[in-house]
Amino acid sequence: MTGRPVRYRDMGQVGEWFGVSGKTVSKWRTRYADDHPCPEPDAMTGEPPGETPGWLPDRENEWRAWHASRPGQGAKGRPKLRRQPDGDQPE
Repeated sequence: MTGRPVRYRDMGQVGEWFGVSGKTVSKWRTRYADDHPCPEPDAMTGEPPGETPGWLPDRENEWRAWHASRPGQGAKGRPKLRRQPDGDQPE
């Protein structure tokens, strides 16, 4: 073998770009597969159904552009429940 092997980023390492886990990246790949697919991997290791995708490190900007345009961006979770001064929940 000549030279160094090509190094790919796995889902956990892609998740590090966004402060999320590899499991979250895996969910994105499933959730948005039809209407807003994640960047296609550059390589797959292993055999189905346990194969693992990998992306070249220089694809980070492509991932960031995908993430910025991901459906539902801007929603920051559910609104907080406002409690009455006596601690009861609102009616």
